[in-house]
Amino acid sequence: MTDEGLTPADWHWRTEAVYLARYAGSGVLNTLVGFSVIFLLMGLGAAPLLANIGGYAVGFVLGFIVSKRFVFRSEGRFVEESLRYLAAFSICFMLNLLVLSLALAELAIPAVLAQILAAAAYTGSMYGLTRLYVFRKPGR
Repeated sequence: MTDEGLTPADWHWRTEAVYLARYAGSGVLNTLVGFSVIFLLMGLGAAPLLANIGGYAVGFVLGFIVSKRFVFRSEGRFVEESLRYLAAFSICFMLNLLVLSLALAELAIPAVLAQILAAAAYTGSMYGLTRLYVFRKPGR
């Protein structure tokens, strides 16, 4: 198939599909690294909470770097984008906790399903914020 005859909407959806595919791939990598750090720290005797913080700290840094360089291929200013990424992460993590709390306390959803819903809320909102806010193109 050639690119001839594609409308601007076709180009937009193709571009978005590429971003989404790269975002999903980076998410798998980030999850594997984060859990590896968590389990390594626990294996070394760290308390689960401390291990979790360590895993998320590594995941935060890796997620920013991979999103900037690979997913969105941004050439924006490092400090500005890292501060926006921190803000987006904070918002999405709070949404994650809110969804988890509501699913468990108000909807009585089983814990595993509640965790999946909370993770989906985090992932979807983080994609939207990184795509439209953190790594936005100049003039957007």
